Amino acid sequence: MLQQLLRKWWVILLQGALLIILAIYIFNNPVEVLAGISLWFGLLVLAAGILGVIAWLAADKTEKENMSILWSIVTICFGLLMLTHLLTTMKTITVIFGLWMLVTGVLLTQSGMSVKKENSLGWVLVITGVFSILAAIMIIFNIGTGAVGISTLLGLQVLLTGIGLVILAFAKKALVSNVKSKIASFKSDFS
Repeated sequence: MLQQLLRKWWVILLQGALLIILAIYIFNNPVEVLAGISLWFGLLVLAAGILGVIAWLAADKTEKENMSILWSIVTICFGLLMLTHLLTTMKTITVIFGLWMLVTGVLLTQSGMSVKKENSLGWVLVITGVFSILAAIMIIFNIGTGAVGISTLLGLQVLLTGIGLVILAFAKKALVSNVKSKIASFKSDFS
């Protein structure tokens, strides 16, 4: 186990570097990223429906439910619709994302109003909530803004993970050299 931990720090470094490059791509291509996310959602829904039909067909006669097969067929149709109308899927995803931001903004604003009576930092929550509400409205009514918003959050996550892996790689390299020097020191003490 220790041998495995001490080897291949450069693999982690390479993974981190590739994630940083992917983050740059995500930041520079928000519409393509949203289209990719929409495609994956459509494929996942289609696969869920197909698996539901397969599960229904494989079930014993006593376990087969008509609603189960009906729901699986509807899911397949919905997945096919998502895949054949990708722009509509993209818009739906941005609207859902915008609604999530809108609810978050309203809750932040309400919390800020309550907190500001007791603490002046409540204004930070109010301002953050108002900006979230404004961004949500822009995202809901503009697919381009929605694509940028979703891609920015995804890109930040990928970028932070890549940076974390790069830092981990260098920390692992330092640990490896430290452990190797300790092992060499112990060997020379016992020889």
